[in-house]
Amino acid sequence: MREAKIPFGERDGVLLRAFEVANGLACDCVCPGCRKPLNAANRGQKVIPHFRHAQAEDCVRGYKDGVRRAAVALIVAQQRLTLPAFSRQISATTISGHTLLRDVTFQPAAITADAVERFVDLGEVMAHAVITAGGRQLIVRIKVSPRAEHERYQRLAHIAASSIEIDLSGLSLEQINDPATFERAVLSDPSTKSWIRSLRGEMLAQRAAKDLATDVVACNGQWEQERGRLQAIEDARRVEQEAKVTTHANALAAHREVQLAAAAAQRDADIPAKDGRSARQRREDLIVDQTLRAAQEWGGQAVECSACCLLSQPGAQFCLYCASESSTMSRILVPADVAATIHLRMRCSAKPERSLRLAPTLLVQPAPFTRD
Repeated sequence: MREAKIPFGERDGVLLRAFEVANGLACDCVCPGCRKPLNAANRGQKVIPHFRHAQAEDCVRGYKDGVRRAAVALIVAQQRLTLPAFSRQISATTISGHTLLRDVTFQPAAITADAVERFVDLGEVMAHAVITAGGRQLIVRIKVSPRAEHERYQRLAHIAASSIEIDLSGLSLEQINDPATFERAVLSDPSTKSWIRSLRGEMLAQRAAKDLATDVVACNGQWEQERGRLQAIEDARRVEQEAKVTTHANALAAHREVQLAAAAAQRDADIPAKDGRSARQRREDLIVDQTLRAAQEWGGQAVECSACCLLSQPGAQFCLYCASESSTMSRILVPADVAATIHLRMRCSAKPERSLRLAPTLLVQPAPFTRD
């Protein structure tokens, strides 16, 4: 346990390292914690100079109090200290759910003290040092063990003064014994220091929060405008779509009237829908006839019904022959020499079967086509 090796002994109110005094009891030093005699061990070649209690003691304060008091003595003697960097991120959320961020930072900075008070009782917590510089006070806590001090630091956070921690808990006995290393760790090394409370950092964070609030208002306004613009576009699209649906419905209704009239005319003319051929053969012949009609009469241009597979004149919006509600009309091109291959195509085509499955009954029969 490293606390058994005490780095500093006290003599006449002065803290001394073991290599600075005579060996053994001749050092004439007492423990900084319990005030009992110490034995200096400074003659070994492999052992780092240190102190031990002259007699077995349960003292656990000698190491901590010695290191802490030595650190405070350095601050008092040098009247200077390097403050740590500060870093905090402020965030705010817009009504659209977007998070705005602002980094609040400042770099380490050295201060010169006008005065330093040692071990000041602040009521609920002890300040190991209170530095006054430029009319402001800075509370200093010296940490010499890994134990967390959350409760003390919560109390410090409610005191209207900035406060920092100087963490010396990671120093080895060898580093403490080296005056230059120890002085650097206490006074100038920003990595050993951290803010418990920074009034400057809080002021900057408050400014950043106000700036963010302004940005949030601006973003919310832009978002509302954009939302209004998009809503207007969506409303226009909806109106357009509704108009298209209405137009389509009206056109389909008019088409159905034309279909019914054509169907009635075919019934009056006693045009048979059936003959001796099978249903498949009849439907195949109708598909072939309409394909040839497109090649010979419509210049190879036509539209095909996705349900009955019969071709109609180019530009037809609806199929005149079947009454399928889900059919669509697709534009196709019919080659001029289709007559030479149409029957071979039909042998391996699924169109007749699909036509019968999707449109088993034709409302209107295509006009007879005389094949060449």
